[in-house]
Amino acid sequence: MKNFTSFLLLCILLTAGVACAEKNVFQVKVTGKGNPVLFIPHIGCSGDMWNDAVKEMSKTNECHVFYLAGFAGLQPLDSNYTQQYKESIRNYIVTKKLKNVTVVGMNYGGFIGLQLAAQPALIKRLIVMDTYPFLAQVLNANITQEQANTFAGNMKNAYMSSPDNAFQGMMYQMGKNMITHDTVRAKLYADWNAQSDRKTIATVLADQMSTDLRNLLPEIKIPVLCFGTWYFGRTMKKMTTEEGYQMHEKFYTTLPDHTVKLTETAKDFMHWDESQWFIKEVTMFLQK
Repeated sequence: MKNFTSFLLLCILLTAGVACAEKNVFQVKVTGKGNPVLFIPHIGCSGDMWNDAVKEMSKTNECHVFYLAGFAGLQPLDSNYTQQYKESIRNYIVTKKLKNVTVVGMNYGGFIGLQLAAQPALIKRLIVMDTYPFLAQVLNANITQEQANTFAGNMKNAYMSSPDNAFQGMMYQMGKNMITHDTVRAKLYADWNAQSDRKTIATVLADQMSTDLRNLLPEIKIPVLCFGTWYFGRTMKKMTTEEGYQMHEKFYTTLPDHTVKLTETAKDFMHWDESQWFIKEVTMFLQK
């Protein structure tokens, strides 16, 4: 009996330790009722980036918005950021016994979402926005793993070595490049990144840039909605939308059940730039 009591106490302590650890990995804001939809932010962004979408979707769904450690002023983890985010979100779904789960992720959030979707029976649908199975391939279609590793290392060094004022300016310019005609939100994006732990966001960016998920795609058996922007292809390269769809289909060619939706008018943050279109497409996808 004494041994059983000791064993039970140990289990309680271990369970408490896991819960405490996961509490440090992220915070979650839950609103609405219905089938659960989990929102994962882009690198350096607060979960508040999803506020507009959640306002609409929480009318019919239970929305779980994740705020990741080290992003937008939250206390950072020590190491293994991507792995901890991924495993802790997985454990959250299992522990909360969430069913009929849809995951929505932008760019880095989608990068995590693709990895979650490869785990059988964990989630039912996935929506990714401005996400690519091998991010480095977007810069160079024929890039090698060695080249991707080098590029990722250079980007990480650039993030880490930039002085604070220069970094915020760089993030503001990046925000303007990712958001159409909205300098207010570009500044918000810059502020979130400036408030983030620099090591965290530099490391996860390098993780994403150097990780090739293409071999993982055939393992994803659930429906996946892939949002992409063709704003730059149309305005800078004068390429047609049909060419954009052909390019995106190549990125996801081995993903069994996927749908690509492109916009010519929105940039990367398409849920801000074309919010009505985004919500309409998401709603239709969830009703299938």
